[in-house]
Amino acid sequence: MISFEYVTLETEQLQFEQKESQIEQGELQTILRSSMSASVSEINLEEQNLSTDRGASEIVELESAQQIPYEQSFSCLLIPRFPDHYLAGDITEDLPNWVRQICISYSWRLDDIMIRPGHLQWVMTVPLTVNPAQFMRIIRQLSSQKIFEYYPRYSRKNLSGQFWAPGFLVVAGKQFQSMEMISSFIHQTRMQQGIH
Repeated sequence: MISFEYVTLETEQLQFEQKESQIEQGELQTILRSSMSASVSEINLEEQNLSTDRGASEIVELESAQQIPYEQSFSCLLIPRFPDHYLAGDITEDLPNWVRQICISYSWRLDDIMIRPGHLQWVMTVPLTVNPAQFMRIIRQLSSQKIFEYYPRYSRKNLSGQFWAPGFLVVAGKQFQSMEMISSFIHQTRMQQGIH
């Protein structure tokens, strides 16, 4: 049963004046204690009413609202500009560290990385404010600088200043790409370069 209490302006004014005089007399703590205990009693009464209405055996579970994701994971792939520039030997030790440093520098998270002779593939998580073209451009540029600086053998043939072939493969998710998809991407890239 819901009850309504109608209060006129005169009643409100009287209540206000009474409370004001009590405060002036130093009884503020008494007012606060009595109003808090009344509120607690009302809450306890409501809880008892709710529990008796449901029955003793029924359990109510509350679910929290789903969090809105503020970041996205991507599986990324780059291939060397020249097919005979294999990612093998000493470069396979440095390249993961460089990619990790780049990610840390830009507040991205490197989740996994895999280096094969013909391609570099990694999974990273970035804020939603960062788009794939932006992070791929940064990783391509900075890793190319490191590769040419530490491994000048690659720069003798490659005059572009970019170690990686044009284009990239980025797919939303945390799974590495299948070999079929990678082979198709490599074939299309080489066709665009006029190599195949």
